[in-house]
Amino acid sequence: MFNLNIPVHPSLVHFPIALLVAGAFAAILFRLFHKPQAELWGVASLLAGWVLTLPALITGLIDKNAISPDSPADPVVNLHTTLMIAMWIIFGLALYLYYVWRKKDQLTGGKIWIWFGLLLLAVILITLAGHQGARLVYELGVGGPL
Repeated sequence: MFNLNIPVHPSLVHFPIALLVAGAFAAILFRLFHKPQAELWGVASLLAGWVLTLPALITGLIDKNAISPDSPADPVVNLHTTLMIAMWIIFGLALYLYYVWRKKDQLTGGKIWIWFGLLLLAVILITLAGHQGARLVYELGVGGPL
């Protein structure tokens, strides 16, 4: 049904990952160094990465259906999927809180550390999920040559 004879999911994942990780670190560093315009660049990167994650998630879920439940890749793909969905939710929460707190001029004190913590947690999750995705390709041969 969705076979374009190209690996669509692996083609879509790298740009959102780069935007999310770079955006998280840029937003944190520029906030710490009081560079508001640069901080907005980091947040814009986070938002773009968050939105562009949707096509990667959708194609990943479609590709996941091609893996047999008794395949050795099944537990790895389930972990990969769970980590990626959790990462997407946490980045979304961090973006939501940023806009709510910034609009009310409340992104200070303990709230800034909550925001930093959410961003760092999401970066850790995307790193772990990416590792599981690499295991699927390089150890288990999922999504290899057609």
